[in-house]
Amino acid sequence: MYIFTNAIKNLHRNKGRNTLIALVTLAIIVSAVVTLTINNASSIIIDDARLEIASRVDISVDLFTHGRDGRETITVQQYISFADSGYLRHTIYHAEMQAWFGNFYAVGDLGRGTAPPPDPNMAHAPIGRLVGNSEPESLAGFGTYRHLIQGTKFAALGECIITEELAALNGLAVGDVIHIESAFQAGKTFELEIVGIFSHEPDPMEEWQASIWEMMGFSLPMMISHNEIITSFETLMAADWETAEGLDMRLQYFLRDPDYLPRFESEVRAKGLPDVFGVTINQAALDRVTGPLSSMRSAATTFTVVILALGAIVLVLVSYLAIRERRYEVGVLRAMGMERGKISVGIFMEAVVITTLCLAIGLGLGGLGAQPIADRLLAGEVESAMEAAQASGEGGRVLIAGGEVQTDDPAMGYRPISDIDVVVGVDIIVQIIIIALALAAVSSLIGIIRITQYEPLKILRDRG
Repeated sequence: MYIFTNAIKNLHRNKGRNTLIALVTLAIIVSAVVTLTINNASSIIIDDARLEIASRVDISVDLFTHGRDGRETITVQQYISFADSGYLRHTIYHAEMQAWFGNFYAVGDLGRGTAPPPDPNMAHAPIGRLVGNSEPESLAGFGTYRHLIQGTKFAALGECIITEELAALNGLAVGDVIHIESAFQAGKTFELEIVGIFSHEPDPMEEWQASIWEMMGFSLPMMISHNEIITSFETLMAADWETAEGLDMRLQYFLRDPDYLPRFESEVRAKGLPDVFGVTINQAALDRVTGPLSSMRSAATTFTVVILALGAIVLVLVSYLAIRERRYEVGVLRAMGMERGKISVGIFMEAVVITTLCLAIGLGLGGLGAQPIADRLLAGEVESAMEAAQASGEGGRVLIAGGEVQTDDPAMGYRPISDIDVVVGVDIIVQIIIIALALAAVSSLIGIIRITQYEPLKILRDRG
């Protein structure tokens, strides 16, 4: 008890020096709270994005390199068989067919061409897309810029939903039946019942492109999203497809872990996937989405290391100067018979008391400052990333071949994560306590080492 009481008295006697130590310790703790909180929140978001984006495997031919080579060498059933793998945690079955509308018009079709070609075996002019999906909630835009406004989502074979623009243009309503054919393969026909109508907010870029084509006297209604007709994957596959010609097979294979990619590729190669097909994850999209967060996390980590290193050095220097000033005090205590160990404990207790006070204040200040600092840092990183993307010509080229649409920019449509929620959780508090104890040990270490070298009679003789 005496050691603790004496430590408190010493703190009061040497207010100037201890205030300096407290300020340095507080600055370190506040900085550590902010940077560790940002680092932890960033890591969680990056890991989630990696699992969502980098675990999704794309199996396709690079049209810009190979054109349509190898397109007929893989069957629809092979695409489906690839989903039977122990390396996958989930598969979303998705395919899109370039379609010709048999008894209604397409939005933006200047020719209003619904007449079939003279030869039934000839290809139709594609004016829309029939989208087959196993999980409607996974479709882009539903819940944000797409909302079901009439009827229900498809549930049974032969059911579909259409956009309100397509319905208004043709006077279609829930319960009507529409006729759709493949634009590439003769005999692939569908009689679909409309069970729902959904709203679709206009895409400014899409409208601008449509206006350019209209000025030139052309129309590409297939590229207009209002001409999407959505049905179940089972309905689209019911046409008994032998090849993927005319289909854009977009099955989304999700790995249990992105590191399983080489093993999964070996497995699908063994199932007959030709070498012309690539088996890849969208690393470019992941980099674009998480790039600003990664940069911010790296900066926070570097700042933490620098602050801890500089802070430790300053504390050591201050502690060294402080123990020189207390040589006489130590000599008196030693002459009174106090052991070196008890004096060392007293010095350590002083550091612990200072650190505990700074810890309580630092956690509060750091918790208050972490969110606005994180928001400001991330906003700056996102702005830099967007400027870099624009400078490098984000967007790329678009190529259409054999029913498949590709872009040479795999990150097209992806935007950097611009929001982050930082919270001082239990794990952060534990880390800060460990850092605080380490600071207390560092600030008292020099004093403890010096004490073991002092001889009380020599100290008192020098004082005299």
